[in-house]
This record gives sequence, C-alpha cells and structure tokens, in this order.
Amino acid sequence: MPRKKYGITDPTGEKQAEIERITQERDERARAKLKERFANVGNKAQEVAATIGTTLQPITNTVSTVANAVTTTAATAANTANNIKQALAPTGTGYKHSYASSQLKHNNNPYGDLSIPSLDFNSLVPGDLLHPSGLPQATEQELTNGLAEYAGATRALQLYQAGFKYINEVGKTKQEYHKAQQSVIKSATEQVKVNQEIVRFDRQNVELEIDKEKLQHSNERLKQAQITTTALSNETSQMALKFEAQEQKREAEIKSIQSQTQDIIQKYLKDSINNGV
Repeated sequence: MPRKKYGITDPTGEKQAEIERITQERDERARAKLKERFANVGNKAQEVAATIGTTLQPITNTVSTVANAVTTTAATAANTANNIKQALAPTGTGYKHSYASSQLKHNNNPYGDLSIPSLDFNSLVPGDLLHPSGLPQATEQELTNGLAEYAGATRALQLYQAGFKYINEVGKTKQEYHKAQQSVIKSATEQVKVNQEIVRFDRQNVELEIDKEKLQHSNERLKQAQITTTALSNETSQMALKFEAQEQKREAEIKSIQSQTQDIIQKYLKDSINNGV
C-alpha cells in the first residue's frame, strides 16, 4: 500500500486528521439539526392531518403517495360541499309561512268604522217659511239635558285627549330611557375595549422583554462561538509551529548526518592516500 504524502508543515498527517475530525463533527451536527427540523415538520403535518381527518404517510414515502393523499382529501372536501349544497337546495314548495301583509283586512269604510247617525236635512227645511210645520221639536228640559250631556261628553273627550297626550309622553320617556341604556352599554363596551388594548399593550411589552432576552442569549452564544473559533485558531497556529519546528529539526538532523558522512568520506580518502592505495 503506497504511503500517503503530506505537506511540509504536516509531515505526520496529524493536522489533516484534526481538520477532518472537526469537519465530520460539524457535518454530524448539521445532519442532526436537519433531522430534528424535518421531524418537527412531520409532527405538525400529522396534527393538521388528524384535524382534517386525513392520515399522512412518513416523510420518506414517495411523491406519488403524497399526491394520492392530497387528491383523496380534495375529493372528500368536494363531496362534502356537494352534500351541503343538496341539503340547502330548495324543494320547490316556496315559502310555507303566511305573509304578514296577506293577513291584513281591507277596510272600505272611509269613516274608519265611526258610525254617524243619518240625518234627513230636507226635513229640517220647512216648505213654508211663514207657516213652518213638521219640524223636529225639543222642550226646554230636553234642551237643558241635551246641552248638559254634550258638555259632559266634551269634558270626557278632553280627559281622553289629556290621557292620550300623557301616554304619548310616557312612550317618549321610555324611548329616552332605552337610549340611555344603549349609551351606558356602549360606554361599558368601550371601557372593555380600552381594557383589551391595555392588555395588548402589556402583552407586547412582555414580548419585547422576551425578545431582549433572546437577543442576549444569541449574543452570548456568539461570544462562545468566537471564543471557540479563537481557541481553534490558536491551536491550529500552535500545531503549525510545532510541525514547522519538527521539520526544521529533521532537516538539521539530515544536514548533520550529511556533514558527518562527508567527514567520514574525506577521512577514508585521506587514509587511503596515506596508505598508498
């Protein structure tokens, strides 16, 4: 098996292995987050499906299965709408209740059912103005009694009129009473609306404080990530320096061995010359 070659700053491959380990951990965390996110989406979809009475298959199923489920749901909704439409369709019998206007009775009496005694005015006009005869007669007592009757009836009618005017005022007063009730109810309703707005204002303030805390949390996580990045950068720099120092030491050792080899060769040559070889 051929030996894997590394760079000058990473002769043993430790730096590359560390980078691969960090990359693998990052990929595993990303896959875990994606898996958790899709699991939440699946749970939400399952809740919605349970609400509308449809069973969803797992997310790993094929697109055709999902399309069939959507088609079945649409067909069920259309069938339900058709049933409702048929239930609300008219039967052709029309409105069965009697109209209020059809129950009114027409009155052909222009006097409004007030009966006026008939009077023959011709009998009141004498045929001979100098010698009248056949005219209606009334005694003094009948005149007095009749006038008294009419006077009493007139006073009674005045009382009726006063009573009707009073009842009219009672109706107007009741109308004003109901208007006052409506005004008080509207005022109470507006007060409730104001309280609702106050609650909404307080709720928005709470949401603002929550957002501030979330911002603080995010800022702290950013600081931690920056610290981690700085530590990894320092560690990488230290590893690079370590590898460079090892490389320089190895090169120095190689140069030392080469120098010793040259010394040995020169000494060997000198000894060969001295011995007359």
